[in-house]
Amino acid sequence: MATANPLLQAWAEGRTTYGLWCTMPGSVPAEFIARQGLDYVCVDYQHGLIDHTVGVPMMQGIQAGGSNPIARVGWNEPARIMAVLDAGAYGVVVPMVNNAAEAAAAVAACRYPPAGMRSYGPVRAKDVHGTADPDGLTDVACIVMVETADGIRNVEEIAATEGVAGIYIGPSDLALAMGLRPNHNPPDREFLQVIDDIKAACHRHGIAAGIQAANGEIAARHTDEGFDMITVASDAAVLAAAVRGHLATAKAGAGGAAPSAPDRLPAGNY
Repeated sequence: MATANPLLQAWAEGRTTYGLWCTMPGSVPAEFIARQGLDYVCVDYQHGLIDHTVGVPMMQGIQAGGSNPIARVGWNEPARIMAVLDAGAYGVVVPMVNNAAEAAAAVAACRYPPAGMRSYGPVRAKDVHGTADPDGLTDVACIVMVETADGIRNVEEIAATEGVAGIYIGPSDLALAMGLRPNHNPPDREFLQVIDDIKAACHRHGIAAGIQAANGEIAARHTDEGFDMITVASDAAVLAAAVRGHLATAKAGAGGAAPSAPDRLPAGNY
């Protein structure tokens, strides 16, 4: 099916998309991040320090920077999903989806009747998408997160849900759901197998498999593993690592030994 959504188009063509997670409020940092060649930048309403009055200018900044704004909502609630779509997000990431019924509810919030239950009021979206036609306005990516014990058990039916564009893995919540600690190192074999099973379920049903990474090294492994949507890091971690690296270099002095890989992000997943 033809689509004007760059992310949906990339996945349909088998191209991997790379993004970054914004947890800190501010449209200018979001714009700077978007200018670095990312396919998407996610405004995180769930764990980020962002409300909608800040999130909308961040989406504007992301577009100004040449990337595609998406948003992770705080919960699987229609009003939250509709708000970010009306603000111009190209996709919505819905956390803690446990089964096909919950996945279908997320999809319904992205679609107008009779296909769904989205209320019509595309305040900014009509300009972003260049149309006020409901069919064009629903050319958005509904991405659901599998990160709970129920979600793991029901991943096949979630992946098969009509209208779901992809499944996104939150490794930290997934670990907790399995009785593990986030960022456990070395990774548990069963944990890695579950991640692989989720990815395989996505590909069996022709949808994108997405995952969060803490740094480029982990993201590179996910590239090799065949994920379609890879978040390479989050803004707060990138900033903190850069500051630590520059500070360590300065303290070493001009004649001192510079620390190895001072700007490297910590291992693990967010």
